[in-house]
Amino acid sequence: AYNEAGQVRIRAGLPIYECNSRCRCGAECPNRVVQRGIRYDLCIFRTGDGRGWGVRTLERIRKNSFVMEYVGEIITSEEAERRGQVYDRQGATYLFDLDYVEDVYTVDAAHYGNISHFVNHSVSGAYLRSGGLTSAQVGLPALRPIQAGEELTFDYNMH
Repeated sequence: AYNEAGQVRIRAGLPIYECNSRCRCGAECPNRVVQRGIRYDLCIFRTGDGRGWGVRTLERIRKNSFVMEYVGEIITSEEAERRGQVYDRQGATYLFDLDYVEDVYTVDAAHYGNISHFVNHSVSGAYLRSGGLTSAQVGLPALRPIQAGEELTFDYNMH
């Protein structure tokens, strides 16, 4: 699923299955990208337009490069529906459906997670897309080259 530089090379929308503990390969296997974690300097900042907190990169990111994993509590889709109604009333969205295998589980980053919790929504020109699923991990690679200082966004409703 990745080229020699660790960039996603399959078309958007397909799940990526990375090597894992059942494989005989080592940690440096080219099919273990999401597992290695964030490799870029990222910064949480307060947006100036009332959207709250956001995330920007402090360095250039190449197209299709893994940027971050979307991390949170794994809950059932039924629980996600219940929480989603609460979040909608609050004007916040932290749910990411894990529907590559079955529409059974969702990642909820409202209570704990990583820097991905602060990435804002953008329908037009989303910079990140859902790219890899590894034991319920969601990797977010860059859709295009991203320059240092740019805010990172993704479309929460991508299919």
